[in-house]
Amino acid sequence: MRNFCTLLTVVFVMVASGCEKNNQRNFPNVGFEEYIYLNNPSNLPLQNIGGSITHPGGYKGLIVFRRYLQNANDFAAYDRGCPTHYKQECGQLKLSDDGNFAVCPCGGEQYLLFDGSPSTDAKISLVEYATNYNGEIIVVRN
Repeated sequence: MRNFCTLLTVVFVMVASGCEKNNQRNFPNVGFEEYIYLNNPSNLPLQNIGGSITHPGGYKGLIVFRRYLQNANDFAAYDRGCPTHYKQECGQLKLSDDGNFAVCPCGGEQYLLFDGSPSTDAKISLVEYATNYNGEIIVVRN
């Protein structure tokens, strides 16, 4: 019985030490559908690979980025709510000067627009929404 208790204690300690803080967020889930027309002058940056814009929609607005994976018609859309400061007034992401990063004004966190991952000490990625592209219009929805 003593060996069983010792084994149980060891297993408990191993499991407990392997647990990490849950990095999930309670980001608001809003339903929307936005249409982004590439021929609109305000959306011209999206005609080039690596181009990005901000657009209304989502929780605090959208950032749309034209990626360049295997297909030049691959777009990503992220919520402008900063993953760690979305409840705060300063928690609306801004585009970096080169348009490749989203920057949180609250804490200075930066996120790669290519995949939404943090490029600084932030632990949580951007909230990404589904996109469809038909050659003229990008549809972003949640």
